[in-house]
Amino acid sequence: MKSFTFLFIILMITSCQFKSTQSAESPLGDTIQTATGLKYLYLKHGDGPKVVAGAKVGTYLSLMVDDSVVWDSNELPDSLFTFTADSTRLIKGFTEVMRLLRQGDEIIAVLPDSLAYGAKGAGDVIPPNATLVYDQFKVVSVDVPVSVDE
Repeated sequence: MKSFTFLFIILMITSCQFKSTQSAESPLGDTIQTATGLKYLYLKHGDGPKVVAGAKVGTYLSLMVDDSVVWDSNELPDSLFTFTADSTRLIKGFTEVMRLLRQGDEIIAVLPDSLAYGAKGAGDVIPPNATLVYDQFKVVSVDVPVSVDE
């Protein structure tokens, strides 16, 4: 079943018409590809605040590599993955996709190895040159920082 799910996601991403830019009007299910090779598609559009530098972001994620789920925060108790946008050391592709989203968005994202862990991989979990597939990527909360100038 995992093989089918992974294959379905890849087929969905590669068979849809590619858009070179993202907008709030991007149709659900249309694959968007950035200049860096990041691919993503919307499952649901949110209407909350956009992710900006310094925002505290909470997400639920499921990460697949080579047909297997390697991390799923949806199944763990108290598992909201939180971080501060642009000030936490995260892989390039994760940072790139987060800056395109807003609270309430749900997407599938495919990160090429050049935006992930590259030739080094990540320990025993992510092999070298692996493409990462976030088959569930839900932006649950975005707490935008208050400017000191206000």
